[in-house]
Amino acid sequence: MKKLLSILLVGALSLAFAPDEPVITQKDGMVLINTTTLCAKYEGYNGPTPVLITLKEGKVAQVQALTNQESPAYFELLKEEKLFERWNGLTAADAAALEVDIVSGATYSSDAIIHNVRTGLIYYLDSTK
Repeated sequence: MKKLLSILLVGALSLAFAPDEPVITQKDGMVLINTTTLCAKYEGYNGPTPVLITLKEGKVAQVQALTNQESPAYFELLKEEKLFERWNGLTAADAAALEVDIVSGATYSSDAIIHNVRTGLIYYLDSTK
C-alpha cells in the first residue's frame, strides 16, 4: 500500500509541473525540481530517466525517480547502492558539484540519474541568480 501511495504521489507531482516550469517553489519554501523536460534527450538504457529533486531549506531532502522505462532490476541495483540518497543533506551547489560514482551493473541507468540530478540542480542554481 505504501508503494502504491508513493507511486501515485510521484505521478501527481510530475503532472503538477507545466512543461516549461521545471522548478516550483511551494508556499512553505520547499523547492521541487522536475528534470523531465530538462533532460528529455539524455537517456538511460531504455530511455529518459527523469527525477524529482526536493530541496528543503536550501538542501537536498530527496531525489526520486519519475516514470521511466528502465528495467526494475537495474533500479533495484541503484536502490541497493543508495544512489538516490547520495545528495541528501547537501546544499544545491555542493550536490551539483558532487562527483558520484556510477553503479556497476546499471551503468547507463546510474549515469542518466546522475546527469539528471546535476542538470536539475544547475538549472535551479542558474534560475536563482
